[in-house]
Amino acid sequence: MTYTCQFRDSRCMRKYMPYYRATSTVSGCLDWQFWTILANTCRIVNSCIYTDLIPLHELGYNPYVYPLSEKHLQAAVWCPDYLKYGMLCMIVSHRINQIGNAIPPRAMVEKFYNYWGLAVRSLNEYLDMEDRRSGDSVIAGILTLLLADIQQGSSLNWRCHLDAIYRLIMLRGGFHAVAELKSMEPLLLCFWSVAVMGNTTCPASDLFMTTFQLKTLKFLPQQYITTVSPIQLCPVTLFIELIKISHLRMRATRPDAANTKTFKTESFEILECVNRFSPHRLAQSKSSNHEVWALVGLVYQAAVALYCILSLQSLSILPETQALRVQCATHGRLMQTLLVEALESKSLKRFMIWPLVVLGVEAVHGDAAMRAFVAKELSELSQSVGSYVPLTAKRVLRDFWASGKTRWDACFDRPYVFTGQIAVDTSGLMPLYR
Repeated sequence: MTYTCQFRDSRCMRKYMPYYRATSTVSGCLDWQFWTILANTCRIVNSCIYTDLIPLHELGYNPYVYPLSEKHLQAAVWCPDYLKYGMLCMIVSHRINQIGNAIPPRAMVEKFYNYWGLAVRSLNEYLDMEDRRSGDSVIAGILTLLLADIQQGSSLNWRCHLDAIYRLIMLRGGFHAVAELKSMEPLLLCFWSVAVMGNTTCPASDLFMTTFQLKTLKFLPQQYITTVSPIQLCPVTLFIELIKISHLRMRATRPDAANTKTFKTESFEILECVNRFSPHRLAQSKSSNHEVWALVGLVYQAAVALYCILSLQSLSILPETQALRVQCATHGRLMQTLLVEALESKSLKRFMIWPLVVLGVEAVHGDAAMRAFVAKELSELSQSVGSYVPLTAKRVLRDFWASGKTRWDACFDRPYVFTGQIAVDTSGLMPLYR
């Protein structure tokens, strides 16, 4: 089994391949120079990235946000090289995007592709070992590369990572066999979130694991459902409706698709569930910051309703009626007002990328001011959260606005994923390194 990934720009790969081909072998590379790099990395994470994430605790305790300690640094001695270099990719990419230059510093880009190449090489070594290829740390390594690629905007086909993880999970007996393992909780949560949210911005003819996602909900442990919020903030009830909408989109594109009347009935039932969702009840279920959680609920309720209507109208499942157009316009205006407040919050802004993208699709029906708002906020978010993802979203939306087209699937001509998550928690794997 060999692990590969396509680049957004093939010139990048050709340009930077020599930097990691010329590097010494991956195994046993923990020399003094590398240890210094790792120590400096720990300092950078704590002083920059962790500091940016501290406000997330205002939403309630988040087990995935913590500073790196001496314990983590010592564990790095034993962890596989693909995890070390994957983390370095994440940190360099975060720095590149926070600088915010139109042309990133060459030396930093070289570092990113150097570490990326070393991580892939190390990962391939482990995948060639039958007794190690499906271990927790290998899945963590692939997720780390997935997030690094998404964050840097360097992968043409980010779903190759998800497909690799899915195949490894199947080698271990399926999702239900690994879902109860405590060490796998943050890994599966990340996998689940990226797969579900990613499907919303993919062509209906090219969705990933929608049937699997729907079936898995029946035995998905409660801890995974309740901890979706610390990563994506999308309320559980709405998260489940996202899965149903994407599954309906997939079914509607199959050659053996059922009567469209059945699809129409299902789509209105889903929309009714979304409209029945209570942001107030969500807020009251939290121990603190009720107003903030109510804001989260309102933003995501409007965003999911827009996704439901626009994506299903794109496939002619829902009709293009005046009533639904008014509903979309109302959701759009409300979302813009709510996002002004949410984007001013340090605890919420990194979770607003996907809602901004949804508003951007609706903005093709709106005015120039709404489109300008979306473009401006995405540009600022990129530098603020240290990710290229908002800039990718801005480019996709601008192309869509200029195309003269209005349908959801016309905006997302190939698979995209818009997530603010930049890393996966691997602290639960530390006892496994030795």
